[in-house]
Amino acid sequence: MYPFIVYMLRSYTRSQRYFGPLAGIVIAVLILYSYKPNPVMNSYSATAVMLFISCAWMSLSFLNHEHAVHRQIAVVHMRSAAKHSAGGILTLAFLTLLLDLLIVLYPWVTGHFAESPGAYRLILALIGHGLLGMLGVAIALFFQSSWIQKGSHATGMLLAIVVLSLGGAQISESLPGIFHFLIWLLPPVTPVMEAMMKADTLSLAELLGSFAQALVYITLLIGFYLYRSRQRDYNKT
Repeated sequence: MYPFIVYMLRSYTRSQRYFGPLAGIVIAVLILYSYKPNPVMNSYSATAVMLFISCAWMSLSFLNHEHAVHRQIAVVHMRSAAKHSAGGILTLAFLTLLLDLLIVLYPWVTGHFAESPGAYRLILALIGHGLLGMLGVAIALFFQSSWIQKGSHATGMLLAIVVLSLGGAQISESLPGIFHFLIWLLPPVTPVMEAMMKADTLSLAELLGSFAQALVYITLLIGFYLYRSRQRDYNKT
């Protein structure tokens, strides 16, 4: 699997499709920290949401950068479409982890906070960023060109889901009681964001509950994607 991940990283960087999402997150973070001092967890909750958006964008560009013929050859070498898909997810997880570390450590190392975040808040920030980043990855899996051939439709639907995810709290308040359960269908961006913002006052159990909700959602999406990947014929892309 390691050689395949290296191959995918080289292929993606040569395609230069990474530039848009990478430049977007870098510019957004630099603007946020252009003034100091900044509140610790409020800033981290904001950059975690930025990472969610950037990872969804990056994932879509990553999943669509490989030519159909090259993908079919890679599937043959991997001897399994599911292994090929799993390799792509691991590559995206690696990229997400790199961005996670950079975004969390940058303001601390450069002294942009009003106070030292401390080990506890740094760990929470790393987990929260990682979960929202992987949530963006998991959502984008289903909008690649091998699933939805028309790029404009895929981009529009992905954007709609991202917007709905960010407005989860407002949507929850506007739904009638009988339809309140529908909020559980949305990606749990708001619970993680609010947990990070209130990390200094919430109990550890409440924080872990919000993080667990995101982890379960990610696991279900990736599990279903791998299951369906095993059954798809990539010759039809």
